Amino acid sequence: MQSTAAPDWLAGLARQHPDVFGASSGPLAEMEVPPASSHESRVYGADVPRVHVKFFRRTLGRTGVTYDPCREMLSEYGILREFEKNGFASGRHRVVRALGVNEGLDCALATAYVPGESLLSIVQRTLNGGEDRELLSALDLTAGLLRKIHTLMPQSPKVDGADTFYSFMKPLFYLEDQGALDGSHRRIMKGLSRWHGRRPLFEQRGVTVHGDANPSNFKIHEGIIYGFDLERSRPGRSPLLDVGTMVAELQHQCGYITKDMRRAGPYVEHFLHAYAPSALESDMIEGLLPFYVALGFFKIAMLGYWKRDYRRYLVEAGARLIEEGP
Repeated sequence: MQSTAAPDWLAGLARQHPDVFGASSGPLAEMEVPPASSHESRVYGADVPRVHVKFFRRTLGRTGVTYDPCREMLSEYGILREFEKNGFASGRHRVVRALGVNEGLDCALATAYVPGESLLSIVQRTLNGGEDRELLSALDLTAGLLRKIHTLMPQSPKVDGADTFYSFMKPLFYLEDQGALDGSHRRIMKGLSRWHGRRPLFEQRGVTVHGDANPSNFKIHEGIIYGFDLERSRPGRSPLLDVGTMVAELQHQCGYITKDMRRAGPYVEHFLHAYAPSALESDMIEGLLPFYVALGFFKIAMLGYWKRDYRRYLVEAGARLIEEGP
């Protein structure tokens, strides 16, 4: 049934969004299978790729016991439409355009297909001998998009303090259940107790965040950057949640590919300056960023495909940051 339902649904979307689908030369058909992420997805088109479909019922990783695929589908659709209303459909910094949903098709979300290259591909090519200039330019665009999200989307006077620590504890509980903390539990808890007493952590303004700002969720095409997979976007969070995730990802990629996290130094410095060029703001970021970079390391360590030694490397990197500060 699904083999006929998808083309019929997509044909309806094509009639609703002729600017996206163009003058197709024939019926829409599956064109390529994107790289695996958290959910199975497909790309459809006739002459060229036109639409990306993400199936929330076809999960490829672990999910919580309360996971509801169609609820998650509707949530991300609503989030993308909200971004579109707030100016993210034009300019150099955009989010992918939502086209429609289909609960009967494994809770499918259709978005406009974006050609180009992911930030992750650019990072990996640079670390394997490519030009630094390309990555630095891509990091400028990424910082600009995150800054736009944190500025134009809804804000609050302060962050949600309870969520700040609850979100930190979730990956730690998971890693402990997997036996992956390797004796670091006590060190991390002692460090977190000191962070809990750091008032500036709770006095940050609350912003809407991307929520999963890893390099695979950004794509660049003809000087324009697009954000993807915004189902974790929430208001009332620290902007450093996104910034720290990106810093942790850059250091992780350098550690994994070059065996030296310090290689990320110039890229991290460039990204942070692009995000916050003023000295006053950069000082604030420097004081709080280790907390969020550590969280980023623990989230990366949760991924199930690391060998034990590399997972231990990530956990130790996070533990050191929490232990050393504030």
